Amino acid sequence: MTGAEFSTFVKVKLDRIDSSFNSDVRTEEILFFAREALKKLILTFDVGSYGRTTDKGVLYAYSGNIVKQSPEIPLTNNQVALPSNILKIKGVSVYVTTTMSGTTYADWVSARETDTNEIKDVQGNPFTQSFPDNPAYRLMSNKIVFDAPSFSCIKTKYEFLQYPSEITEESTLDFPFMEELEDTTVTLILENLESRRLQSQPAVSKS
Repeated sequence: MTGAEFSTFVKVKLDRIDSSFNSDVRTEEILFFAREALKKLILTFDVGSYGRTTDKGVLYAYSGNIVKQSPEIPLTNNQVALPSNILKIKGVSVYVTTTMSGTTYADWVSARETDTNEIKDVQGNPFTQSFPDNPAYRLMSNKIVFDAPSFSCIKTKYEFLQYPSEITEESTLDFPFMEELEDTTVTLILENLESRRLQSQPAVSKS
């Protein structure tokens, strides 16, 4: 199915709901929301949430195919910038060096994300403190930042989900969840149109 054909299917579904909605939406808007819908579905499937009629085996295979692996990337000051095409970081490994009793140890270890941006909270809390065998990292300003108070993080590699490519009229859409993609696209469009209509209504004075 091409992007143009997908747009036609979405317009038919909009027309079934309310023909006035169909007249308000353009093809380029449908394709924009199709990409947003695809992003939403990818994130939903990634956490193991599936519809009752969805073929879970097919989706497991699809989810496995879209997981990407970065190369080994050197760190500067225990951090590295992320490319703009990353939708979600799934797992992070980091090469750590530390010295204990005069002996230096170096190895790849799994890192864990912490949801606090306050270094003092990470270091002061025994449940979030960063250790050489399980370093903590934060996602900040499109960077991975490792908390390494007593050791060094040399390089990293990570698994990630890639942001979907732009969908055009010529794009080929061949996903194992086309019906879900159509329905989610319709839902996003209706939410956007309803919001637009509410914003265009005149304010009512409460005085």
